[in-house]
Amino acid sequence: MADPIKLDPYACVDEIPLHRVRANQLGILLSVIAALAAQQYWILILPLAVQLIGRTYGVRYNLFVRVLSPLLPASARTESRELLRFNNLLAVLFLAAALIGAAFGIDALTYISIGMLTAAVVLALCGFCLGCFMYFQYKQFHARRRLR
Repeated sequence: MADPIKLDPYACVDEIPLHRVRANQLGILLSVIAALAAQQYWILILPLAVQLIGRTYGVRYNLFVRVLSPLLPASARTESRELLRFNNLLAVLFLAAALIGAAFGIDALTYISIGMLTAAVVLALCGFCLGCFMYFQYKQFHARRRLR
């Protein structure tokens, strides 16, 4: 019987190939740029829906990964699924906050949320994972509390 992991490139258990992670980040960034350029914040519903679907059903259902990862060079490097779930949660929170701010006319909330999301995505595309750093600090905080 064939190994299901080899047949399904999205079925990796604990690690996600880096080119798929970058495809998701690029999809978020392109959506933010489109929303800002058009001043139509409802466009942010697309990346929010993509992130929620990917978070619920897995990376194989992430539209950005499906569409953009074939355009990127394949990578043997991977990133932890646990860290990616945390980063995905941050993206969902920032996108939801931006949409709530736009819906209620709270421009400061909209722009701060979009700015923080954009900064995190651009840094991640450049090689520094801000969400991973935050997650590490969170884990360190809990470990220190347990030691007391």
